[in-house]
Amino acid sequence: MSTQHSIPRVAGRTQAWALAFFALTAWSVSPVTSAADWVSIAKSDRTEVFANPATLGVSPASWVIVRTKQNFVEPQPSAKKGKSFLSARNEYRIDCAQRRVAYRAMDTYSQLDLQGDPVQKTKIGEKNLKWMDAPSGTVFGEIVDYACKNVPAGLPPSTK
Repeated sequence: MSTQHSIPRVAGRTQAWALAFFALTAWSVSPVTSAADWVSIAKSDRTEVFANPATLGVSPASWVIVRTKQNFVEPQPSAKKGKSFLSARNEYRIDCAQRRVAYRAMDTYSQLDLQGDPVQKTKIGEKNLKWMDAPSGTVFGEIVDYACKNVPAGLPPSTK
């Protein structure tokens, strides 16, 4: 076999492998969360909160993690002067035993359903979480109920 014929053949095989690799990689990467992935878990006259069941997890400190999408009826004031937002992607830490919740991260958007321009981003370190009580019948209470009832196997059990 001459080198003239083997180089194009090897190059062709390499190109085919590269294309197959990129196709599989693109197929395996999870897309941005679609509307079908969100489940409504809390609603009030001012807001509706949705959770993505696939985001339930556990933090290094053994708190339940849940990520939510929150739509507001009216624009909410931003920490950035003159800006407001209509939706937020939140990451919470949940303490099921004490029925409390803490924000870990929040990204806000100018339009509903996490659309439009990003308005602000906030991230809080695990050691600096500000815990809030989550009484039953409140939006925070509904978030705690959902997260604690749906926590994956092997994580802390529900307190209800």
